[in-house]
This record gives sequence, C-alpha cells and structure tokens, in this order.
Amino acid sequence: MTLSINKKIIFKIIRFGLVGVFNTIFDIAVLNGLISLFGISDPFIFSVYKGISFGFALVASYFLNTYFTFNLKHTSQKGFFIFLFFGLIGFIVNIVFSSIAFYILSMYSNVLSIHLIATISAIVGAIFGAVINYINYSYFVFK
Repeated sequence: MTLSINKKIIFKIIRFGLVGVFNTIFDIAVLNGLISLFGISDPFIFSVYKGISFGFALVASYFLNTYFTFNLKHTSQKGFFIFLFFGLIGFIVNIVFSSIAFYILSMYSNVLSIHLIATISAIVGAIFGAVINYINYSYFVFK
C-alpha cells in the first residue's frame, strides 16, 4: 500500500516537472520575443518583460496542472483565484531570482548575447519558483 502511494507521488512530481519544463520553454519564448520586438536597456525592463512572460506561462500552468498533473475533472472560479494567489508567490520568487541573475550576467554582455543572458536568468528564476509552486500547489490548491 505504501508503495502505491509513493508511486502516485512520484508520477505526480514527474507530471509537474513536465508541465514545468513546458511552461519554462513557453515563458522563455515569450520573454525572448519581447526582447526581440522591443529591445532591452536595463535590468528593470528585463523584470517587466519577465513579469509579462511569467503571466502567460502562469495561465498555461493552471490548465496543464489542473487536468494533467493533478487530474482534476472540474475547476471552480474560487480554485482559479487560489491558484493565482499562490502563483503570485511563485511569481515573486521567480522574478527576484531571475532579475538577480540577469543583473549579474549582464556584466558579461560583451561575451554573452542578451538573449542568452535572459534565457539563463529565466531558468534560474524558474528553478527557484518551481520548488515554491510545487509545495503551494500540492498543499493549498490541488489538494
């Protein structure tokens, strides 16, 4: 019995990871699209773009996690707002860590392209945000 519970948890974590990888790729694609369209002049602009790209990924994350990761058959408006609330916590963690990484990596802009700096920074933020999101979603949103 314990083994089947552990398998369920392991498969849930794997599905959460797959959704996270998809959302990270989606987030980075939107981020780099914004940089390509509008350019980037300083770390603050990066944070704005990162916030926009994360917002798009957050909406995709809700639907993918609801139906794929946590296998819920129906959703409610209340559930969506709870998801957004806890997603905001992940958003803050993601933006803070990705902005710090962007600021540090910007010092090497003579060696690295701005798109590579933005991509690496977004991945750093995604890693820290994913840990917080999994805990929050598991215990508060999709319980």
